[in-house]
Amino acid sequence: MDPATSYDRQVSRNTTASSKSQSKARRLSKSVMKGMAGWLGVENTEKHEKQAQRWDNRRRRYAGSIGQLKDKYVKPPEGLDELDTAPSIRDPLRKPSGRSNLSMDRSGMLRRSGRKSSVAHMTLKGIGNLVGVRNKLRRQTHKGSQGAEDQSTAAASLHGEEFSLVDDVFYDDPNVGPDLARLDRARPAGGVNDELLRPAPAPGWRRRPPQALPDTPGTDVVDQPDFGMARIKQKVLDSAMRRDKRVMGVGVVGRFFRRSIHSQVFTKDVKQQLDDMDDHRPYFTYWATFVQVVVFIVAIAVYGTAPFGVGKHTEQKMVRLSNLAREVKSYTEQENIWFGPRQMDLIHLGAKYSPCMRVDLNLQESMDLDREEEKDSACCVRNDGSGCVQRVKSQCGSLSTWKKWDVGDPGPGDRLSGSVCGQDPQYCITPASSEPFDWPDSIIDWPVCTETRKPNTTQGSRQDRHMSCDILGRPCCHGIQGECMITTREHCDLIRGNFHDDKFLCSQTKCFEQICGMIPFAHPDNPDQFYRLWTSLFLHGGLMHLIVTVIFQMWIMRDMEKLIGAIRMAIIYIGSGIAGNLASCTFLPYQVEAGPSGAQFGVLSCLLVEVLQSYQMYRRPHIAILKLFLPILVLFILGLLPWFDNWAHLFGFIFGFLLAFALMPYVSFGQFDRRRKIISIIVALGSSLALFIILILIFYVAPLTDCEACQYFNCIPFTADFCENMQVNLKKNSTYSKALLE
Repeated sequence: MDPATSYDRQVSRNTTASSKSQSKARRLSKSVMKGMAGWLGVENTEKHEKQAQRWDNRRRRYAGSIGQLKDKYVKPPEGLDELDTAPSIRDPLRKPSGRSNLSMDRSGMLRRSGRKSSVAHMTLKGIGNLVGVRNKLRRQTHKGSQGAEDQSTAAASLHGEEFSLVDDVFYDDPNVGPDLARLDRARPAGGVNDELLRPAPAPGWRRRPPQALPDTPGTDVVDQPDFGMARIKQKVLDSAMRRDKRVMGVGVVGRFFRRSIHSQVFTKDVKQQLDDMDDHRPYFTYWATFVQVVVFIVAIAVYGTAPFGVGKHTEQKMVRLSNLAREVKSYTEQENIWFGPRQMDLIHLGAKYSPCMRVDLNLQESMDLDREEEKDSACCVRNDGSGCVQRVKSQCGSLSTWKKWDVGDPGPGDRLSGSVCGQDPQYCITPASSEPFDWPDSIIDWPVCTETRKPNTTQGSRQDRHMSCDILGRPCCHGIQGECMITTREHCDLIRGNFHDDKFLCSQTKCFEQICGMIPFAHPDNPDQFYRLWTSLFLHGGLMHLIVTVIFQMWIMRDMEKLIGAIRMAIIYIGSGIAGNLASCTFLPYQVEAGPSGAQFGVLSCLLVEVLQSYQMYRRPHIAILKLFLPILVLFILGLLPWFDNWAHLFGFIFGFLLAFALMPYVSFGQFDRRRKIISIIVALGSSLALFIILILIFYVAPLTDCEACQYFNCIPFTADFCENMQVNLKKNSTYSKALLE
């Protein structure tokens, strides 16, 4: 063989393989682009008309097999040319009731047939019955009226015996079938029954309730639903099979505002696009509402409710303090107008709270002041030996001795920081202070001693009294800003704090991590609970807040999801809620907020986008936009009142508006309108991504911690106490010793 020839063949093989791989990659690319275009609602739907018509016909046959369809449901579909209607095929062996699974026994009673026979068996049986009836009719033709009556009886018998054969055949032809016979306009009017028209229902997941088939003279079987269906109440069947497809531009809001539709724009192409739109079940709306209700029930059952009202609630009680005196102490907390949990409990459950999501410099400064004060504290031992408590020198009093280590009286290892009531490096067994694990000099860096031995001294001895005295106060974490003080359990319970009976110093507790709750921080000093941006969407401030959410989602959001589907609704709902919460955390970092208000405004923006993208359908599009825009504007004005988060409303609406432009299905009114909407999808996706990145950078890189003007957009203080519940006083100079004086 010539080497050149073999070389050419090899090159040809390589070229062929390369062309095959390229064509395969091209087909894959087209398939991906086609799928994305279909998901975004901008694909060309004319190619799927035949396939959709076939499945529509099968659904109609299934509905017709249950019962007769009403006359108003058998009209030809709009936009269908009369010439396109296939001629009617009337089967003389068709049984009106459509009971293919029932037959007559010898006694005339209906009985359910057993296993379905094969096609060959039914065909042979049908041929045999036809031949037998034909011979019988021929033998009886010589008779008079007696013979005519017998012939009618034989035909009826033939109908009763052969209907199962006809019904059991699966008609794949979209124009043929016992329940899909259409009216042939060219035939005489008297030759075809008008009740046999069977138009294809609109695509979707619902269908018309089944009706009984028309009665046929000469049959004794009464038309009624199938034997199994007869046991189900008609009201239940109507509810399960009722069809209420959501149409673009017309929904519950559109019907409420009585929008008028312009019929001239409904060309054949527009009608086809509307018919091809899927009718979705609102799975996400049901799921989100169910989760929100369950979370609220669990929150109330575990944490209880705050005092109901619009002001502040003060509780007073006589408690024993660490100085062994009983005093009347008061605790003031914010009332809840929604009838729900307290602010601290909402933080535990995952509400929006910026200090739990990032390191806040202001709160970090306040906690550093507490640590510095505790570093200079020492054990204050009562002179009568009744107990001891950790205090600064100004809080020790004249009846106690402040046991402070200094240069003249150093502690173990020449320590100058301390002493600490109940804890000492030379008496601690676990963890022991020994080389190379010596405890540092500063007491705020000491570990928690879990096992201690008592000093070998008498009760009246003055040596190492901080280790033999009864500790009267322990650390108590309270508030929502990481506050801690040394006090008694009674006082800690009054101020609804978390008492630590196994700790000795506030520096040994992680108060702020305990206040935030949820998943512990990766590093105790670096809050990182960014997931509060979406967990707060399923929390509510109270029962009234939850009722408003359920009404909105089951009325407006559910109706919108029928049009756009569960996936698109989940993206718009969660995306708008996260963007709204992120903006609220940025501009109002110290306020506790819960609820899906930002997500709900994102759903409202979908209503506006629907009108803007379908304005050609309306007779007066400007009036339709104005009717929808005015209620949204009123909601933004209500956001200036207390108990509403207007920053979440604004950015949730903007972010939802952009996502709706990118994700909602549209109807194209011409080629230019289709190009314009494709461009709007790209621009909206890019804008939403840029907006989210900007909010992330402001929140984490350049946080706004002292923006007083930002509060005026959220609540306008018409009076001195009007916005008191929205204001959070940052305690920059609050220490645990000063908290005892309050």
